[in-house]
Amino acid sequence: MKKNNGKERVSKRKRYVLTETTPFIITEAYNMARTNLTFALATSDKNSIVFTSCNPAEGKSTNCVNFAITLANAGSKVLLIDSDLRKPTMHKLLKLANNKGLSSIISGQCSINDARNLDVRPNLDVITAGPIPPNPSELLSSQIMVTCLDLLSKKYDYICIDTPPINVVSDALLYNNLTAGIIFIVKENYTHHGDITSALDKVNITNGKVLGIIKTACNPEEKGSHSYSYKYKYEYSTPTSKTDSASSSNNAK
Repeated sequence: MKKNNGKERVSKRKRYVLTETTPFIITEAYNMARTNLTFALATSDKNSIVFTSCNPAEGKSTNCVNFAITLANAGSKVLLIDSDLRKPTMHKLLKLANNKGLSSIISGQCSINDARNLDVRPNLDVITAGPIPPNPSELLSSQIMVTCLDLLSKKYDYICIDTPPINVVSDALLYNNLTAGIIFIVKENYTHHGDITSALDKVNITNGKVLGIIKTACNPEEKGSHSYSYKYKYEYSTPTSKTDSASSSNNAK
């Protein structure tokens, strides 16, 4: 029998976006997470939340989408942003065009209104990643990005931002000064404790704030594998400024 390697397992994983037919136990789990987030944000003056994971294939993008849908279902006006400018997936999950998006906005190729997908779900707007740029870190740390997020935060109750895995690239840390904090997605029987420690250390060093950790793929009857596939096609870029190396933030722990 041919043994599946990690790459095959990752490529065949299923991603579930919440719908009206989603089992109650799943929707209720997200509802509980939404309630916990509301308490976590009670003392923050920011309404943007970063979603990331330790490594690839842990479900961060799917959970970011589902979390945004859950917030929107409760009546909040929500914006979902795909900030993974290296390997975006949001447009695939929601079946949207990706010819223009976040990269187009912050590179000055189009306006926010031109790139924004309105009412993808009730109360939910989406900005996809757009074309993959050669300099994602520079774009995300630019003043245009700061201005864009500040403007959008005044129009929405919540902004959910999907970012690359933090142990692969540090893009999530570029939002430390701009958002309420980070939600980590970890996968049962897949994410190692060492991976979590490494990721949390990165946040602590840059004075970021962790709002919570969501564990996915919880199934006590199914044995998982701790093997990894590190062939995730992310590009590593050498930091060119203090901002790119994840500068300190005002979000004190």
